[in-house]
Amino acid sequence: MRTLIRILCFITLFLVAGAISRSRAATLSNFATSITSESVAGIWVAKDRGFFRKHGLDVRFVQMPSSSVSVAALLAGEIDMEVIGPGHLLNAASGGADIVGIANLVHKLDYRFVSRPEIKTAEDLRGKNVAVSGTGAVSHMVALLALQKLGIDPKQARIAFLNIPGTEVNRRAALETGKIDATSLNGAVGDLYGKRGYTMLYNFRDSGIVLPQTVIATTRRIIATKPDLVDSYLKGFVEAIGYLMEPANKSTVMRVLASNLRLNNDAAVEEAYYGVVNSYERIPYISPEAMKLLHTLLSSINPKVANVRPETTIDTSVLSRLEASGFIKSVQKRP
Repeated sequence: MRTLIRILCFITLFLVAGAISRSRAATLSNFATSITSESVAGIWVAKDRGFFRKHGLDVRFVQMPSSSVSVAALLAGEIDMEVIGPGHLLNAASGGADIVGIANLVHKLDYRFVSRPEIKTAEDLRGKNVAVSGTGAVSHMVALLALQKLGIDPKQARIAFLNIPGTEVNRRAALETGKIDATSLNGAVGDLYGKRGYTMLYNFRDSGIVLPQTVIATTRRIIATKPDLVDSYLKGFVEAIGYLMEPANKSTVMRVLASNLRLNNDAAVEEAYYGVVNSYERIPYISPEAMKLLHTLLSSINPKVANVRPETTIDTSVLSRLEASGFIKSVQKRP
């Protein structure tokens, strides 16, 4: 019996030592985002399935109140990597900040421009309030695009853009309580509001419009001084994309989506799932053409951005290197 106990103790100590050793080998890193829509499903899947740790990272996830705060934390050296709306990337670059986008999870627009039930047409928005999460945020760019498509000049129509910092949940609450008249909502959540009687002023789902929405950003300094860390982050993201795009993993991805989107309706969760699968990029390059469209939109509200060349704000070299090495092909099954 004593011999057995000694063997069990030895095995336990061996396993604990191994776990401690692996923990010590992982690089501690802070990661942040303020986005809470299904567009960041890649982050949620990577967390849930442990893909960052698999590639040597012990990631501490920080939920920021806004992308501008996240950018400030990156520039202050408090975080290593972030996912932000690309408008914040251009805004920061216009001020000379050392920030660069290295990948983008979603290009296809799957947003709904939704208004209160009493607002029936785009003309009814004249003199009304539209909520955005911040100047240059994706919700802001989508609203500008929607109004453009609807033939409404926001200045001429005296439409006020109200900043409601924080997650999409905050704008949804403002819409429900009548504090604002319209806002941009992502995918399945926007459809859910349409079914509740809110007016769907513009649906981008089948528009064919592409716009960067979830940019993975860091600084050039971090790319130069911590190349292994940057590689590990992108490997984690790429593997998460491969996992969520694989049909066999549908039930797990739906569970992750339901939990993070706070959805308890099976139909809504499934719609969110297909929204992600149909909009995600298997290899998450940032489209230079889509960045040019964003640049044009943002220049209309921030003249400083006009002086920024959008191609200088992206660096796809790390992702290109991963693709050339065969890593991406090794972790992603093709349909």
